[in-house]
Amino acid sequence: MDKAGTSGSMKGKMLLLVAFLIICFNLRTGFDSPDPLLGTIEKDMGLSLENSGLFALLPVFVLGVAAPISPRVARWLTPWKIIFWFQLLAVAGIFWRSWDGVAGLYGGMVLMGLGMGIAGAAIPGLIKHQFPDHASAMMGIYSAMIGVGSAVASGLSVPISNMLGGWRFGLGIWIIPILLGMLVWGAYFLKHPVGVFQRDPDSSGRNLLRSSKAWQVTIFYLSRVGAAYFFYTWIPIFLRQRGMSYVDAGFILSVAMFAQLPATLSAHALEKATGGRGLLIVMAMALAALSCWGILYLPLDWAVWMAILFGLATGTVFSRGMALMVERARTPSEAIRLSGMSQGIGFTMGAALSLLFTSFLHQGGSFLPFCLVYTFFCVLGMISGRMSAQPGYCLLYTSDAA
Repeated sequence: MDKAGTSGSMKGKMLLLVAFLIICFNLRTGFDSPDPLLGTIEKDMGLSLENSGLFALLPVFVLGVAAPISPRVARWLTPWKIIFWFQLLAVAGIFWRSWDGVAGLYGGMVLMGLGMGIAGAAIPGLIKHQFPDHASAMMGIYSAMIGVGSAVASGLSVPISNMLGGWRFGLGIWIIPILLGMLVWGAYFLKHPVGVFQRDPDSSGRNLLRSSKAWQVTIFYLSRVGAAYFFYTWIPIFLRQRGMSYVDAGFILSVAMFAQLPATLSAHALEKATGGRGLLIVMAMALAALSCWGILYLPLDWAVWMAILFGLATGTVFSRGMALMVERARTPSEAIRLSGMSQGIGFTMGAALSLLFTSFLHQGGSFLPFCLVYTFFCVLGMISGRMSAQPGYCLLYTSDAA
């Protein structure tokens, strides 16, 4: 296979980059577009509070279930084909979710989650193969485009629904950019077919579950997912308790989300300026914890500035954490396996832990339990992030041990 850094014309390289950007943009739009419309969907479909909560929680668990499937699929399909065909599955899920009843609402979400989860878990392997000399920077771009897609989907779903005449159109419209991405993606790879690398003979039969390095990366990802889910679930409620309006509380969350974008893009360069990835992760996690306390305990006039610091910190953590999936793997297929393990366990266990910890919280009570739990996630991330940033690969090959 021709690698992007050495092959083809500049036109071909630009086509690959454009395709990559669109694919990454689309990975979370289907999940985040329903959030602003949840109240309307509840009313229209007659959902109970418990059912709407399940609908909101489904994406996290489905992504966790889907990610470990990707390495198994990679035994028969190359990553670019996994990304292409499973996005088609996501398109079917979005269509079903938008145009059927309650069964479609949940079934479509599951189908879409499986499609995007399996496709997304294959991206680190593709980056390892296509951009071996720029993998860390490309994972930063990958992280940034996911953030852009999430922010755009959350911000435009309500206006689009109002303009097109209902929430079904507001959710279904996100099929269009996915199909556009598939068109550009397919156009590049049909012209530049990739070699098959389903198996690595040296690592066949080796189990990542026995690798301490793989577990370090996985626990770091778990801490990030748990912290993010915990924060974005409860902060709007607590800001309302502090006297903010729904609009102002939503604005604070938007500020935090948008502040992540410059951090994800600049984290690769910032890593070199701060003396290494491990130290940067520790600093970013510490800043996230401090800014979380600041949002809830400092005067409300400080909330915007604390949200900006929080977004910068969490954007840095997200970018560097995703890069670890590529850099701690020796080969493209190993990167897919590590991605499947870390995202599979990270999404399911991170969400489960954050749900477990919600039992310690009581609306109208102190913010202290929330801040302590969030700090626990950050400390866990500091330790596992610092360890996983140390040099080394998840699997030890025979030639390395000699």
